[in-house]
Amino acid sequence: MPAYVDIDYVKLVGSMPASDVDALEALYPGTVNGVAEAVSRMFDARLAKRYAAPFSSPYPEALRWNVAQVVAAVLWQKRGYNPGSAQDAIIQENKADALAWLKEAADSEKGLVELPLREDKRVEGVSRGGPLGYSETSPYVWTDHQRDGGRADDRRS
Repeated sequence: MPAYVDIDYVKLVGSMPASDVDALEALYPGTVNGVAEAVSRMFDARLAKRYAAPFSSPYPEALRWNVAQVVAAVLWQKRGYNPGSAQDAIIQENKADALAWLKEAADSEKGLVELPLREDKRVEGVSRGGPLGYSETSPYVWTDHQRDGGRADDRRS
């Protein structure tokens, strides 16, 4: 399973300058791809209850953006922040926003984010879940079920 982002995408949309990403990759070869793979699988783990994760290529752009923000924050931690920089708070805020987005996308009950299975198809991505209610053949059957459940509770006591 490939990562949702690669080094070029992280350089393009991440908060770390491209030259710093290159310097970090030269110092620790494979770091960017390793972090991108780990973060991608972390996102899959959260989204797997609602979507058919891992996603098929081309990946939803919203997913790629948020993965890149978390990857960039991890790379900043590995490289080290700039002393006294106000940007440090922005980097952490971007990471927190990306993780909040992830929780929102994974929440099938109250979440407002809906991802497509594929970016080019625009097909609804939810693969699991169902209605939170049901119906009976008669409007009075529910009272029979409630009565039977109450009697079953009395027998257990």
